[in-house]
Amino acid sequence: MKGTCPDKLLLELAGKPVAAHAIDAYDRVDEIGLIVIVTRPELVPAYQGFKEKYSLNKEILVTVGGETRMDSVLNGVRAVPAEYDYVAIGDGARPLIRTEDIARTILAAQEKGAAALGVHLTDTVKEVDGGEIVQTLPRERLVGIQTPQVFGREEYLEIARKAAQSGNAFTDDASIYEFYGKPVAFVEGHRDNLKITAPEDIAVMRVMMEDRA
Repeated sequence: MKGTCPDKLLLELAGKPVAAHAIDAYDRVDEIGLIVIVTRPELVPAYQGFKEKYSLNKEILVTVGGETRMDSVLNGVRAVPAEYDYVAIGDGARPLIRTEDIARTILAAQEKGAAALGVHLTDTVKEVDGGEIVQTLPRERLVGIQTPQVFGREEYLEIARKAAQSGNAFTDDASIYEFYGKPVAFVEGHRDNLKITAPEDIAVMRVMMEDRA
């Protein structure tokens, strides 16, 4: 898991860092045998101490990211031994991810080849061009994609290498598969699987965690 802002992922939330909550959820998934954390070089020691400090059960491997998001994900997937058939690409900035949602997405990927967690949109979505509304998009066909996104390890490495050389900007890993015509199954998740994008989001997450408890 990789975050672009180390301070955000290491901010305290309910007694431990934001990233520790997300990692704990993946740690409790039976289908997962190894957790790879992708981070900045100066943060490697901090994450290497997570297993003991937060009583994690899975093997933890910490590696360094690259210049771009795609480079960082590739570094993480390359660090996964070949004995693992699938990789679940997650996000340390989603501390409310449910273990059961991770497991369901893994199962869908094993059945379909690739899968991504998300939720159907409830707002009316419109296309805008030049500051003017052009059309209303069919809401029933629109979803907001979250993580995890799960792929076959070897296939992902092959496709992601091509994508990295294409010069295209991909906002997530599912979009790489879309670009090359590969199907990705959609798995309905939960709306509270929000991503922390700024320090002020921490206060909202604290309230949501209290409500869930």
